[in-house]
Amino acid sequence: MRLIKLIFLTVFVFAAVAFSAQNYAEAMSYSSFVKKVNAGRQIGNPNAAVTIIAYTDFQCYWCRKFEEYDLPYIIKHYVKTGEIYVEFRDFPLTLIHKYAFKGAEYADCAALQGKYMPIRSLLYKDQDFWSSIGDIYYFLKTHAGNIINMPEEESCVKSGLPKRLIKSNIDSGTNAKVTGTPTLYIYRGLILYKKVVGYKPLPLMIKILNGALQ
Repeated sequence: MRLIKLIFLTVFVFAAVAFSAQNYAEAMSYSSFVKKVNAGRQIGNPNAAVTIIAYTDFQCYWCRKFEEYDLPYIIKHYVKTGEIYVEFRDFPLTLIHKYAFKGAEYADCAALQGKYMPIRSLLYKDQDFWSSIGDIYYFLKTHAGNIINMPEEESCVKSGLPKRLIKSNIDSGTNAKVTGTPTLYIYRGLILYKKVVGYKPLPLMIKILNGALQ
């Protein structure tokens, strides 16, 4: 009897999640989803003199270095001062990073809750841990349950909407000749000032950004 109840409960939970995901997709159009996620993946003043479009991969070691060492400085000294605007885009290298695509799905869904940056930071901070267990839902449930609404997060992921957006980001990156991560496109106004491929030590990055601002 207990086994039957357990089986029934498991089936019920999976059915509920599937139904919730279907309702989620029906309630939000893809264009609306893209607009909201993109808004959540941008930081700074959109009218800033310089814009950085950053293509990154959540399992990329060098992306983590950028996140840990360069990005905090950039945010403090350039973004918060209104000089630089940053847009993040997904470019999971699925051939070598098995869970990068799924990480991007959860990060993008967190953007709908206004929590993209906290979840982005957490995924990079604990990159080794969740990469080793391969279960990002469990990781976020146990490490970010106080940051995001997990049932809402899971419904978003299962809706298929983030998958479409990530594939679109990959296409745009491929068309822009992105071959690895991190890749930064630094624009001065509408003019591309410099393409930065791979991780650059902070002093070099500061030099590049100051050059773009001159």
